[in-house]
Amino acid sequence: MRRGTVEKKHIITIAGDHASGQGTLSNELKNKLGYEIYRNGQYVRKLASEKGMNINEFQIYLNEHPDLDKDIEKSATLYASEHDNLIIDAKLRMVCSA
Repeated sequence: MRRGTVEKKHIITIAGDHASGQGTLSNELKNKLGYEIYRNGQYVRKLASEKGMNINEFQIYLNEHPDLDKDIEKSATLYASEHDNLIIDAKLRMVCSA
């Protein structure tokens, strides 16, 4: 990168609820554009496995530890900072407190 210039990245982010079709759309774009896919759902499953939990148990755990959501989001940001021609396939989670 030359001094004083901004590096342009080619990143597409697709987010949605579970089973809303973002995985299918990500695969279609990958096939058409040749982009790599980062699936944050895989990262979440990895975290669950590391804690000895299935995905349903881990979702309950996430409700009790909302700061972990920030770490999950950061994983996609970090991956995107190091890659180009990337599709980020993300699940939406809304954690609300009363």
